[in-house]
Amino acid sequence: MPTSYGHKFGLWSPQHRLVLRLLLLTGLGLGTGTVISSYLRLKKKVMDDDGYTEEDLISAMPSDILCSILSRLDTKDVVRTSILSTRWSNLYLFLPYYSFSCRCSFEIPFRGQCSCTAEYRKEIMTVLDRFFRMPRGAGCEKIKSFCLSLCVKRDFTCHIERWVRQIAGLGVEEFTLRLCCQQSTKHITFPLQKLLCEAAAAPMLKSLHLAACILEPFNPQHPFKSLTSLRLSYIESVDVQSVLLSCPELESLTLEYCCLHSKLFIGGGKQLKLKSLIIYRCHGGVNEISLCAENLVILEVQLWIDSTMKFPHPTNAPKLQHVNITVMHSEDMCDIIRWVGNDCPQVESLYLDLSFGNRACAYSLPREVPTFGHMRQLYILMEFNELFDVTQVAALITGCPLLQRLHLVGRGRKPCYLRIGERVSLRNHHLHLHLKEVEFGGFLGLENEVALVLYILKNALALERMVLCRDYRWYTGASKGGKWEERKDYKGPTWSKNPPYNVTFDQSKLQTIHQQLRGQAASPKAQVIVI
Repeated sequence: MPTSYGHKFGLWSPQHRLVLRLLLLTGLGLGTGTVISSYLRLKKKVMDDDGYTEEDLISAMPSDILCSILSRLDTKDVVRTSILSTRWSNLYLFLPYYSFSCRCSFEIPFRGQCSCTAEYRKEIMTVLDRFFRMPRGAGCEKIKSFCLSLCVKRDFTCHIERWVRQIAGLGVEEFTLRLCCQQSTKHITFPLQKLLCEAAAAPMLKSLHLAACILEPFNPQHPFKSLTSLRLSYIESVDVQSVLLSCPELESLTLEYCCLHSKLFIGGGKQLKLKSLIIYRCHGGVNEISLCAENLVILEVQLWIDSTMKFPHPTNAPKLQHVNITVMHSEDMCDIIRWVGNDCPQVESLYLDLSFGNRACAYSLPREVPTFGHMRQLYILMEFNELFDVTQVAALITGCPLLQRLHLVGRGRKPCYLRIGERVSLRNHHLHLHLKEVEFGGFLGLENEVALVLYILKNALALERMVLCRDYRWYTGASKGGKWEERKDYKGPTWSKNPPYNVTFDQSKLQTIHQQLRGQAASPKAQVIVI
């Protein structure tokens, strides 16, 4: 039996172009010339006793490779392969991952207008109905994941309900449902929880992603007993507590662009198995999050510009290790830093986004920084100005005695707040015995920045590597795949009328920085790289 792979259902496209593109993606070890000459034609002429004949090179490949190719094709193209020959007729049945998508991109956040016509929606409906009528024999792979992304209107509600019942009846473990490609007040409303629980195989569902629809309130009397991961995007009026009560085994909850209540209570004590909570750009005036989640490990919160945020004392999250916070008010950030240090001393990784756009002059770190006894990694994205100066950053670093990795990013300087020409004095009163890696992005070589770098060099006795660069990396968040993205488009201070800065230093500036830093490192292993 072929090894399991996934595949995607989408639009029709020329067969030879898709096969060529996907063969290149599979990494089969074939040269580009061989791929173009052999697989663009799909067949190769070979010599035999009677002359030239055609040999089907693709069909001669092992089933595992063919399934790998099919896993990268759109749905309709996969179906088309079944008529190539008997060799291909049943291969698509061994693919346990299915995704039906219309031509809309379903970007988050929503962009542009819907490109789906009424005729196209009917075509998608026909394709889906035919798919669910296809027989699947006993030897076929079980469908583990199903994604349904359709830009439909309310007149399709009955069809959506039928499809959801049929998908739940397949015993899928992962289910994604997106019903609109743009933000709208006319999203479809239907009782998803009831539909899934009515299906006999619904207890198999472990991961659920819902987007752009209106849900009826979750009812704890009809729980998702096996659901461990839930992601809600563009859902109106989400009652978080009812969701937690209805999903007793839930370990991961992601809320993005949803409408939430002003006060959130994430509670359940030891019975709550939630390990990851991600709140990304939700609206509705969220200003308070109370935590009583003894198993919570990851917390990420990013709010809109007009939102305030606080975490009431006391917090019961003894296993919390990774915190990612982005807020837009200085008093909020001061309170949050104190909250992490006092209520969550076991936190090992802290990401603070202190870049407050045009309102940077109003923000500062707390003067008295608590001690973070278990902090290993610290990321600070910040503004440099007279209220938020490097002495406060140094104080925050000093409050992390076990810190091993430090990542600083400075951006958005303004001349009315930047203390150019002033002497910055940082006392060398605290030795960092564990700090090994430092990266300073958005580094311009300004006096305040150099003073902070010198402070670190003179006090980090175990430092191995320090990178100073004008580019910077920023964390996109778990809701965006947990990736780090590079920014190479820095154009200098927002007030500058001069041409944009180069992404690298000129030779004279580079020499000046080297002269300032040469021989200042306390660690014999320290390597300083200036880009």
